[in-house]
Amino acid sequence: MLKLYAREKDGVLTACDDLGKISDLIAEPTNTVWLDALNPDRSEMDFLAGEFGFHPLAIDDYFTPHHRPKVDEYPGYFFIVTHSVSYSADSFEVILAELALFVGQNYIVTLHREPMPVLERIADTWQRNPMLLTDGPGILLYDILDGLVDSYFPVLDLIDDQLDKVEDEVFRAGPKASAERIFRLKRSLLMLRRIAAPQRDVFNALTRRDQPLLSEHGITYLRDIYDHTLRIVDTIDTYRDILTSALDAYLTVISNQLNNVMKTLTVVATVLISMQVISGIYGMNFRYMPELGWRYGYFGVLGVMAATALGLFYYFKRIKWL
Repeated sequence: MLKLYAREKDGVLTACDDLGKISDLIAEPTNTVWLDALNPDRSEMDFLAGEFGFHPLAIDDYFTPHHRPKVDEYPGYFFIVTHSVSYSADSFEVILAELALFVGQNYIVTLHREPMPVLERIADTWQRNPMLLTDGPGILLYDILDGLVDSYFPVLDLIDDQLDKVEDEVFRAGPKASAERIFRLKRSLLMLRRIAAPQRDVFNALTRRDQPLLSEHGITYLRDIYDHTLRIVDTIDTYRDILTSALDAYLTVISNQLNNVMKTLTVVATVLISMQVISGIYGMNFRYMPELGWRYGYFGVLGVMAATALGLFYYFKRIKWL
């Protein structure tokens, strides 16, 4: 589905139904055109390529999903791939939504496979405030990219809440649940890092002073997005360090628990071996053992075993093994 918005000489941003006017609209330098395409098929992309003059490689890039964020410069326009993110607190999954943009001197084309509420919000805002487009598409590009970058912060807040729960669980019972939560969070942060780091490079490339498509005013706004992306990457790295420390603490707790179990088993084994030594001595088949003819020898041996066990338990208690 294709939606075309245009700001012409009258200064009003309006939705256009006639897609055949695209080439005429972008031919006038004072116009600003925004075309939003939801899940366009090959025929629609071929139509856009004909109207805007897009390179076939850029068209093929759109049909190859799950790109890393990137920016390619073609004669007269940029091709940008970027992502918004969301997060499922139940499954600890980071959900990516890819957005491709063609940015020219007086137009922006946005391509996405799933509905993006942020684009609908921006369209409503800019139709109410068309004067925002007086400086060309730079501020519109800023608004779109800023909306995508802002989607990272609620995700990081949710992950921060999960980190707090992990830190509480590490020192409580239920180590299996803690390990599962830790590794799922590490996977989520790794996915975020793989997207946020190249996205930072994209915004850095767009803020170059030598590129002619965006005005200095628009570049100033894009620097603000670049700063936000730097903060996102730093936050992700900090959370990864916290998770690494939590994993180390978790392994330490497990090791301490194992040591306690081994000490308990050592105490039990020592007591049982001592009793077995006594029973083994009196289980030998010698005829002339002094205690064999004693009437109360059986109870005497049991008493010695009990005394040995109690003595050993007392000793281990004193050295704090129990």
